[in-house]
Amino acid sequence: MLATLMTVLALTLAAPPSQPDATTATCRSIDGHVSCGYACKSDGQRVRCAQTLQGKCTVIDGQATCFDPPAYVVKAYGAGLPDSECKTIDGVVGCGYGCVTDFGKVQCAKTPAGVCRSQSGNVTCFDPPAAVFAVFGRQVPRAQCVSNGLQMACGFNCVNASEGVRCAKTPLGVCKAQNGHITCFDPSPAAVCAWGKGLPAPQCKLSETGPVCGYNCTTAYGKVACAGTPAGICKVFDSEVYCFDPPAEQQADAACLASVGLAAIEGATP
Repeated sequence: MLATLMTVLALTLAAPPSQPDATTATCRSIDGHVSCGYACKSDGQRVRCAQTLQGKCTVIDGQATCFDPPAYVVKAYGAGLPDSECKTIDGVVGCGYGCVTDFGKVQCAKTPAGVCRSQSGNVTCFDPPAAVFAVFGRQVPRAQCVSNGLQMACGFNCVNASEGVRCAKTPLGVCKAQNGHITCFDPSPAAVCAWGKGLPAPQCKLSETGPVCGYNCTTAYGKVACAGTPAGICKVFDSEVYCFDPPAEQQADAACLASVGLAAIEGATP
């Protein structure tokens, strides 16, 4: 029996120390600086910890750095969430998705559906808003970046005109140019949550000051106005166009509203 205990003790002492469990929150300290969270990493001078289980920490170019994907992205992708990345240039570190470096600058998208492009030493990044992920999940349409050689814009349904380049922020939005002037319109997060993928395409009408976009657009006396949702109305009174939109939250999914930081209206349709 004694020989057996001695053997077990010897094997235990000889075994390498077990690695810390990355799924368990912890706190680490170095030189009096404390950091708490998950998957903590130290570069010898500082400690960094992810704030979520889906976060990632690494030491790159001698610097400890962490990245946490937004909560609405984690919910949309679930176990299929792609790994983030980190890039460095000239001592500058950036972490996220689709990272791009250019002339000492690093920029990364915050979501897997985001996009980054460089032009003339500047990096432009774009991420679809939370409402888009709440509706499309991981099937968010791919964003684009468009340049006119001087300016660059990223998003959806981009338009390039003499005024510049502009893009909608959601795949349900629209951009329209008139005489070089560009107008972009995106439905509100509440409207996206209410109509989802079935949200009708907005319309644009031309006016003396440029395109006007939205829903149920009405023209009178050379003036144009549009409602902000398909349920909105526009009426003409005394040579003016007036529009009204019922609260889209009344028809929106409560979980979708919560994901974009909006509260459901009490008594609304579930």
